[in-house]
Amino acid sequence: MNGLSRRRLLIGGAGLVVLAGCGNDSEADAPSSGGPWEFTDDRGKKATRDSRPAKIVAQISAAATLWDFGLRPIGTFGEEKGSDVLKGNVDPSTVTWVGQTWGDFNIEKLAALAPDLLVAPMQAKDQLWYVPEEAVSKIEPLCPSVGINQFEVPVDKVIDRFAELAGSLGADLSAPAVTGAKADFEAAGKTLAGAAKAQSGLRVAFVSGTKDNLYLGNAKIFSDLAYLQNQGVNFVQPTVPADQPHWEVLSWEQAGKYPIDVLLYDSRNPSYFTTDLAKYPTVAKLPAITANQAVAWNPETPSTWAAFAPALRDLAAKLSAFKTVA
Repeated sequence: MNGLSRRRLLIGGAGLVVLAGCGNDSEADAPSSGGPWEFTDDRGKKATRDSRPAKIVAQISAAATLWDFGLRPIGTFGEEKGSDVLKGNVDPSTVTWVGQTWGDFNIEKLAALAPDLLVAPMQAKDQLWYVPEEAVSKIEPLCPSVGINQFEVPVDKVIDRFAELAGSLGADLSAPAVTGAKADFEAAGKTLAGAAKAQSGLRVAFVSGTKDNLYLGNAKIFSDLAYLQNQGVNFVQPTVPADQPHWEVLSWEQAGKYPIDVLLYDSRNPSYFTTDLAKYPTVAKLPAITANQAVAWNPETPSTWAAFAPALRDLAAKLSAFKTVA
């Protein structure tokens, strides 16, 4: 499969990231409300302003995260027609879209907003998610940018980095809604850890698919799955190439390559594992499917404490009821 086809999978709902990784040695410096502002991001780049940025443009998943910290970006970019889960609590009527899908980024619209800061997650080394390479040099004269790494970083650590950024931007991290969401997330994590420990024999896999291939996710790479793994969820380790470590690409005939007791399937393209099983008999015969131990999982869940807590509790409840079947 060529690079273009892989990218279409990623953007078109399969959520199949096939990019390289990056590190995250960085630090934040929170200013006083009236003084100069600076923040060192996960590229090691220091973003600076004479005063704290007020007009923020953020990729939609980052916008959803900042929103839950009480910040209100004025602009966004990404998948405008994406799921409500992806958009989190962002009110679409209050933001201007400067990019509506992969490869679409309108510099003129961005400039018209006169932004103070652009924020985006990163799924590959030093690459701002949904910012085309050719747009980067055009953004720099308009405003500084901040990238938050999600590659090989568990989602709790990703949220912590966004919290550092939000705090530097004036968010009240001691607000009851924020502290309550964090406490709820931590409690849900402990619930999941307990369920995973009690069911440590369950072999779990995250899967997605296209018409031609089954994709088996590498939990170490994805921030959400890495967190689940840290809580004790026993993920099957796929065989992945070093330059594209996110997925093992299998033919549908190879669906039974690994013994799997629980399937976490990509909720954005569920038909391969639910309604279209007649078309994919090797999947229909999997022990996890026949035992009704397949669970929808949305990898677009925003990196926020409030968004993840219910997902963690739901997964914990399901794991507690499942059995070793493979």
